[in-house]
Amino acid sequence: MIQRIQSIYLSLTGIIGLVVGYITDFIPDELTDMLLLFMIGLLAFVSLFCFKSRGVQRKINYLNIIINVVLIGFMVYDLLNSSGGRNFLPEKGVELLVPVLLIILLAMANKYINKDDKLVKSVDRFR
Repeated sequence: MIQRIQSIYLSLTGIIGLVVGYITDFIPDELTDMLLLFMIGLLAFVSLFCFKSRGVQRKINYLNIIINVVLIGFMVYDLLNSSGGRNFLPEKGVELLVPVLLIILLAMANKYINKDDKLVKSVDRFR
């Protein structure tokens, strides 16, 4: 499980999602962002531990990408309705980088899951 590269990508996604979700906990009007980030982190760890079923792992990652897109939508809506920067993020729009980074990490994990699946199927053909 840990020796696979997609495990590293999924671990990074889970850690970043949970840590940033905890940081946004200090901003009182960001409850939906916090809950979505926690859900993204938890789904990444669930996907990490579904390593025996690559199909389920891919589906969980696709669901996680969809949740990230919804999170981006909520963040864009919040940014369009806010007047300036946040409490500790002085630039407007910097927080949108986190879901984009998470989408990239999940896409890379899916790429290597597909690669793993093709490798297993090619070895099964020889049996």
